[in-house]
Amino acid sequence: MSPLSQTTPSILAVVRRTSTQDLTEMSLHLFPTPVECKSCGTIVDDPAADHCPSCGKLLMERRTPSRLAGVERKYENLRLLLGFVRFLGIATALVGILLFVFADDTFSLVERVLTIVGSLLIGTSLFVVAALIEIVVDLEENSRASFGMQQALLEEWRSRRTGT
Repeated sequence: MSPLSQTTPSILAVVRRTSTQDLTEMSLHLFPTPVECKSCGTIVDDPAADHCPSCGKLLMERRTPSRLAGVERKYENLRLLLGFVRFLGIATALVGILLFVFADDTFSLVERVLTIVGSLLIGTSLFVVAALIEIVVDLEENSRASFGMQQALLEEWRSRRTGT
C-alpha cells in the first residue's frame, strides 16, 4: 500500500485534481482547511479556490492564515492580556533608552549601560511571555479545529461504511 493512499481524503482530492489540471490554473494548498471570506462571510471548502465563489474577492487567508473558519474565537481576556504584556515590553525598553539618553551627570556611563541593558532584557522577556501566551492560544484553537475535522472525517467514514 502506497503512502499516498494512506493520506486523508481531502489531500487525495487535491493531488488528484492537480494531476489532471495544469498547475498554472490553480494553486496547490497542502493543508486544505475551510476559509471564511472576510467580505461576505461565505465559507469556502475548495482548497484550489483563491477567490470567493460568492463575491469574487481574493481569499487572503490562503496566503497568510490569520484564523480558521468555523472555529470560535475564544479567550478574549487572554488576548487582551497578550496585548498589554506586549505594550509593557515596548514601554520598558523605551524607558530604558530614554534613561540612557537623557540621564544627567550624576549617573555614570556604567550605570547608564546597565540601565539600558536591564530594560532591554526585561522588555525582551515580556515579549517572550507574550509569544508563549500566543502559542498556547493558537495551540488550543488548532486543537479544536483538528478535532472538528476528525469528527467530520469519522462521520463521513461511518456513513460510507453503513451505506455499503
